[in-house]
This record gives sequence, structure tokens and C-alpha cells, in this order.
Amino acid sequence: MEKLLKLAAERADQAEVYHVRKTSSPMNFYNWRQADVLVRDLDEVSLRVIRNGKIGTVKGSATEDPHWMVDAAIQAAEFGAEAEFRFPGESSEGCGGAICDPELEHLDPAQMAADGRAIYDYVRSRYPELPLNLYLDNEITDVTLLNTSGKAESYRKTLYTVCLLSMYQRSKEGINKEITGCRYFRFPEPVIDELITENRLSENEIRVPTRKMPVLFRASSTWSILYRIMEGANGAQKVRGVTPLIDKLDQPIFGPEITLEDDPTRDWAPGSTPFDDEGTPTRKKLIVDRGVFKNFIFDLTNGSKDGSGSSGNGIKRSMWTRGIEVSPNPRFNNLVMIPGDKTLDELIRMIPEGIIVNDVIGFHSGNILQGHYSMNVGIGFYVKNGRIVGRAVDTMIAGNIYEDFHRILGMTRDLEYNPIAYSPDILIDAVSVTGTAI
Repeated sequence: MEKLLKLAAERADQAEVYHVRKTSSPMNFYNWRQADVLVRDLDEVSLRVIRNGKIGTVKGSATEDPHWMVDAAIQAAEFGAEAEFRFPGESSEGCGGAICDPELEHLDPAQMAADGRAIYDYVRSRYPELPLNLYLDNEITDVTLLNTSGKAESYRKTLYTVCLLSMYQRSKEGINKEITGCRYFRFPEPVIDELITENRLSENEIRVPTRKMPVLFRASSTWSILYRIMEGANGAQKVRGVTPLIDKLDQPIFGPEITLEDDPTRDWAPGSTPFDDEGTPTRKKLIVDRGVFKNFIFDLTNGSKDGSGSSGNGIKRSMWTRGIEVSPNPRFNNLVMIPGDKTLDELIRMIPEGIIVNDVIGFHSGNILQGHYSMNVGIGFYVKNGRIVGRAVDTMIAGNIYEDFHRILGMTRDLEYNPIAYSPDILIDAVSVTGTAI
């Protein structure tokens, strides 16, 4: 990596080398049978150069010829976008949170297999006929970033995932329970109990009426609506002039129940890092304070165009993908929604008639930037008089978070991690529900 940077510095005004080494050992159990254990080893590098005010990028294996990579990056810069920034050189010491668990660094696959069998043993004692797939993965990532501004830092992150999926009979749908974190854990028995209970409740299929009613978004589904504010607070959208929040700084956009932070310092959180994918040190940022919009997030490119500079959110991730081949753009590290004071049972008892949403289909439908959503309910339940009576089938929900987040009836006191955020369960009043009940 040092040789690659040196060669690039000889021909470019600025240069950056981003190196990722990732190993993982996913393990799959298919319907009570251990099916496969894999070992993955990925070693990749990205070179960015700035030459004559334009940026060029090349990505490939760490075994690529460094001379070829420099030639390719220089050639790309001839046609690249204008670069109005300098690569950061400041130290990231003290930034980020705890993200490397020694236990995961040395976790034996035999222990993962034993954990999988223990889950099956627990289910067998309570619901032996339940069809159940398991997925476990232990991933270790080493990241090194070098640039011509003097940045030469690295970090190691561990990531452990356990996923339970119970498929419905004669269906492509099923109930999913997944937990991901940077340190080792045993899958909690109460979550397994919840999966079993929801499977039993699903035996009674309910056709839901069409009208506005309370909707309880479980933490597993809140990412679908929170993605709207994440795009609205994206500095690239501000630079383009297309976000509805462009003139809303220090103004209320939600009800006072809503506080959102981007927290890369959170211990054992999947998005925590000491520096982002461009080398900028990360820090905690308040996005919405009791309903009032406080901050956009920026990468180097959009931060320079805005004049705000990078906020440490230059991440190689898009809506659908993440990896070294994705160019950095403003993305949240760990979006955290400050929880409420209710339990899940208390929220359910507050619903005279409504639905619970575990997950959705088609979250990208609707005008995301303007906060709109129109989604099918994947796994959901119908509630009548404060009690779950069965699975809600053939149901859709629609709304707008900039309106709905003024009608919060309550939130649970616990946070759960979903694919993009730490969130409580959220009960929202008067959401448009479309069903097929006569």
C-alpha cells in the first residue's frame, strides 16, 4: 500500500489508498439440518487521485500491479469530476467506539454450530413442527487508509450475525428474526419465543378493512420510514437543491417525541468506526432534536460544495449495495432514534383497531425525498380491542413521515438494530391502511 501511494504521489497532486481485508465464515442450517459452512477471504484496494483539479478512481484486488493501478487512476482523472477538497490528515485517535471483540476474533466454527443446535433444541421443546432455517456469520474486517496528507491509520472490526427464518407452509414468506452486533452473543430466548408466538398467530389470516387506523411499526420495519429522513438530511440532496429540508434548519419538522442522532461512537454498533471511508474522523451528530431539524451530513465532495466540510459521513454505500466499488457519498454511520417509555404490550393495548408491521415489501415506492411511502405489508398482524387476532394479509400502508411523525402515540423503551438504524417500536395514529375486507 505504501508503494502504491508513493507511485501515485509522483504523478498526481493528491492520492489516497483505501485497503480492505475481509474474512467471514457463514454457516447455514436448512430446516433442522446443517447444510454448509463457508470460508470467505476478500482482499481489495481502491486508489483515488486528484490531478489538475479532477478526481480519478480505480478499484481492484490487492494483488493488482501498482503501476497499472496508477496509470488507470490518472487516465480516469482526465475525465473525472471536479475535486474541490483536500484529503484529510487529522488524527482519528479517540474517535469511534468499541468495535473489535477478541472472542469473535478467535471464535471456533464448532461453537457457532453448537449455538445453532442449541437454538433448534430450544425450539424443539416448544414447537417441534416449526420449519426453521438458521444463518450465522462471523465477519472480521481490517481497514487501512493512507493518503498524501499524512493520514496512515487502520482499524479492525468484528461483526456477528444470527438470523432465524421460519417460512410459512406453501409460501415464499416467513417470519424473520435477526440480530447483528460487533461482539459475540447467544441468541436471546425471548426473541425465539416471539417467533414461535407469531407463527401460531399467523394461522388465523385476517383481511383488513380499508381506512385510517393506528399502525405499530416494529423496530424491524422502521428502517423503511426512517430512510426518508436519512435521504432528506443527506448533504448531497442539499447541494442538488432537491431536499424539502433545505431551508428547515432549526425549525420543527416532526413532533417533539422525535430525536435522531448519528452516533459512530456507539460501542459494538455495526456502523461505528474511528474514521469514515475517506479518512475523516467520525463524531456524534444531532440530526433532529425533539422535532427540530439540526444538521445535514456530508462527505468530502458535497461538504466542499456546501462549504460545511465533511461531517465524517463519506461512506462507500448506496441504497442497494455496499463495498469498495461504491464511490463515497453521504451516509449515516449509526442512526439512533431516542426511545420512549412504553413496552410492546402496552402499545398493543392502546390500539382499538389497527395493524402491526414486522416488515414491508417495496419500501422504495413513493417519493422518498419528500417523505412519502406506499408499501405492502410483508409480515403483519391485525389488532382488535388491544389484542392480536391474526395475520394481516393483502394489506398496504401509505403516508408521509413529515406528517405521520406529528402523530406519535408512543414508542417502546428498548432499541433494536435493523439494517440501517437503532430504533424502538413506534405507534403512529391515523395511517392510511388499504385492505381487502368487504
